[in-house]
Amino acid sequence: MPAGVYKISPFGTSPVRVYCDLETMDGGWTAIQKRVGGFVNFDRNWSEYKNGFGAAEHNYWVGNDVIHLLTNEKNSSLYISITVQNGTRLHELYNGFSVSNETEKYQLFLAGPATGTLGGSIEADYLRRMYFSTPDRDNDRSSGGNSAASNGRKGGWWFDKCNIAFLNGQWASADWIWPWFTTVLKGTSVRETVMMVKRH
Repeated sequence: MPAGVYKISPFGTSPVRVYCDLETMDGGWTAIQKRVGGFVNFDRNWSEYKNGFGAAEHNYWVGNDVIHLLTNEKNSSLYISITVQNGTRLHELYNGFSVSNETEKYQLFLAGPATGTLGGSIEADYLRRMYFSTPDRDNDRSSGGNSAASNGRKGGWWFDKCNIAFLNGQWASADWIWPWFTTVLKGTSVRETVMMVKRH
């Protein structure tokens, strides 16, 4: 089968359209996030991040409920890539990844070590067990307001008090800072982002 858009049924019914990568690192990857250009706004509320939005062909977030169901057995890998404006593709691989359910605020779990060319920003200890935040749902550790609603962020993510990795920022905006610290420091440098999962 070629890479492309397929239907999966993580809920047992109601198929979900996802992009599948059948080439990278022996294939078998399901994209949970994909951005190619700014065709889809990622400044969305809790319900939209829960259920998913966009189109699997180019720009989408598959939905936190789907991410949970794909990874809840805690035997999944996470592959992240960022392609910068000159066409260079940087990546990072985490051998352990899962996201809890909505009751637990879609808490992020990572197991290392990470390998790749991006650098392990998201692997930092204070992000390993962070909760998901959106502009209308503040679950971060900041006492100064909601990181997901602040200028330059305005999108759903696993925020601590700020971010050292954030792939859902305002596309092509100079206000989108630190998509991936310390490798990709400005959103204006980003051409494409992808987050993919695969069960071991």
